[in-house]
Amino acid sequence: MSALHQAKQQALREIKTAVGGGFSPSMGDLATPPDPSLGDLAFPCFSLARSLKKNPSEIAVEIAAKIGPKEFIEDVRAQGPYVNFTLSKSFGSAVLAEIAKEKNRYGHSNVGDGKRVMVEFANLNTHKDIHIGHLRNLFLGQTLVNVLNASGYDVAPVAYINDLGAHVAKSVWAIMRFHANEEIPKDERIDFLRRVYLEATNALEEHPSYKEEVAQVFRNLEDQKGEEMKIWNQTWQWSVDFLKDVYGELSLTLEKWYFESELISRTKKIIDELITKGLVVESEGAWIVDLSQEKLGVNLLVKSDGTLLYNAKDLGLALKKEEEYHPHRSVYVVDARQSHALAQLFATLERMGFVHELYHLAYELVTLEDGAMASRTGHVIRYEMFRDRLLAQARASTRERHADWDDDAVERAARGVAFAAMRFGMLRQDVEKKIVFDFDDALSFDGFSGPYLLYTYARIQSLLGKAGKVKAVRDASGLAHPLERRLLVHLSNYPETVFQSSQDYALSRIAHYLYELCRMYSEYYNEVPIARAEGTERAARVSLTMAVGETLKNGLTLMGIETIKEM
Repeated sequence: MSALHQAKQQALREIKTAVGGGFSPSMGDLATPPDPSLGDLAFPCFSLARSLKKNPSEIAVEIAAKIGPKEFIEDVRAQGPYVNFTLSKSFGSAVLAEIAKEKNRYGHSNVGDGKRVMVEFANLNTHKDIHIGHLRNLFLGQTLVNVLNASGYDVAPVAYINDLGAHVAKSVWAIMRFHANEEIPKDERIDFLRRVYLEATNALEEHPSYKEEVAQVFRNLEDQKGEEMKIWNQTWQWSVDFLKDVYGELSLTLEKWYFESELISRTKKIIDELITKGLVVESEGAWIVDLSQEKLGVNLLVKSDGTLLYNAKDLGLALKKEEEYHPHRSVYVVDARQSHALAQLFATLERMGFVHELYHLAYELVTLEDGAMASRTGHVIRYEMFRDRLLAQARASTRERHADWDDDAVERAARGVAFAAMRFGMLRQDVEKKIVFDFDDALSFDGFSGPYLLYTYARIQSLLGKAGKVKAVRDASGLAHPLERRLLVHLSNYPETVFQSSQDYALSRIAHYLYELCRMYSEYYNEVPIARAEGTERAARVSLTMAVGETLKNGLTLMGIETIKEM
């Protein structure tokens, strides 16, 4: 149990005793005062006042008068309709002790013990670009996996790769028509697939008559037959190898990859069974599930030409995942444009008797200043271009600051900075808000950015190096400065931040927490002597700095950001 949890429990016990009459407040009844000078915890008396039919401010005064200093509680005061608690130095000592003991497991818990959660993300397409819009999905999914793991859940991270969509049929058709028998050098294969897809899109716009040829290729691919399969198999491998390289570079911990092409025969059997049961019915030559009762319209599963749509294949995938993993909950990390389709999928599964817990973690798109990206028009910032530009600028700035470093040292720092900028830029925004990509903002070393957090960590490591060997103390009695109290209280909030993120999946909360921790420590670093202090005060301040560094590293690790000791 964390120090903050213990402090809250103590405050609740004291409130319960003071009120009497069987009143039993809960953790959710405690709030954080807007101004640290008011206290560290607050109990609002509005609900209690309604039940007692008394003025909330009068009740706050009565409760505060009955509670005195004890253990983690240093002071209790009424402030209007609130009872405010100021936590003691004993509480600060407990925080330091907890971080020193837990180290890289500080913030971890066993709240998810015995529960398996499947997280489906990284559902990219073969034969297409990986662009910066995809990065939000990759980083959200991996961070959720990390947070759930830290909270004790048994996590199964999987990807579902669309390797048989209309875009694949277009690419295979274009290769057959325009590039038959061409030998493509290994290092040019992905660029070739990008060009072929654009070539197919343009050709179909100029010659609509080609659409039937593409449709036939699509049918043959779905039936896994014809000369198309040779080209598909070859280009499929190119694409999958490329995806594996990028996923590896981004440290995605996928346990299994599912492929759309593997689910075709299974899905067709499922559809036939649902037709027999009357759940799937014919409509104008197509096969649908009527979800008007759920106010979700018509779920189109099979087009009139016999080809399967995504929601049909997702039925097969859901059943296969259940058979193989039996998760308590399945989380689909998919952009918000697919909200209606996923609602239809969930409703159809429920009608089929599939009663397992399904959750859609929806997120808004990443756009450019001049609009949304689209692979079919080539209007994208490709992942490699994004990465290489970030790396180039990070190298230049690192070299400027450290002219004496060798190339390996510069490269290590540059990669740390570039990938921190990349991940943090995608994770700091609430999922319901769009991200308008801006290179300068992503690369900023000031303010709410990944490089700023890394810089703070590096500054802490530098200070600890200069301080020499100092034995960490678990006594906060030497920390009397107001900024030290604020830091200790904020540090104590980290386990709760991780816990809350594991429950509601609001992962940007972690980014905001870490930024506030860095901002507070920067203020502390500038105002209070740390390594230059003496005696017990010096030991306590260095120990507080160690605690900040450990917590910052733990939070960055959850976000997939590797720390570096020098920048």
